[in-house]
Amino acid sequence: MEKKSILSDFSRTVLHPQDKGYTGGLNVLHKKFIEELGEKYHVLDHFAFNTELLDFYRSLTDVSVSLFTTDIIQNHPHIRPKLEAVFENIFAANDLRVSKKDPAAYVLISKKLNTNPSNIVYIDDQHANNEAARTAGMNIVHFNNDTSAVIEKIKHLLSK
Repeated sequence: MEKKSILSDFSRTVLHPQDKGYTGGLNVLHKKFIEELGEKYHVLDHFAFNTELLDFYRSLTDVSVSLFTTDIIQNHPHIRPKLEAVFENIFAANDLRVSKKDPAAYVLISKKLNTNPSNIVYIDDQHANNEAARTAGMNIVHFNNDTSAVIEKIKHLLSK
């Protein structure tokens, strides 16, 4: 049996805004803080990691764990080292010139991971991204802010 892989979204899955009422994009907010606060901007004053999910990912020893995000927030110097400690690969759709809403993006990632899409469990909070991953042949888990339930669904899919 081929090794299973996890491909996780970043914004609102691994990283959340501290302001629970904020509903916009995290990269938009990140760029706004950089512009408005400059040197006074401390990213972790405004964003928080989902430590439960990161701890789960870190605990997986026989599974490849990669990140698939859209833009730039993952490159911030206070964020990137924390991600590199957990994720084998960090892919950004904008760097790859793909859309996360396009199944071809997930086919490309599976090629980069040197595995069949059916061996990948993809986790995202956006339905359109999940459907694109499913169309590409991946197993999907919709992230709905119930991290414990999401972890159980991931464990179930990994055990198949």
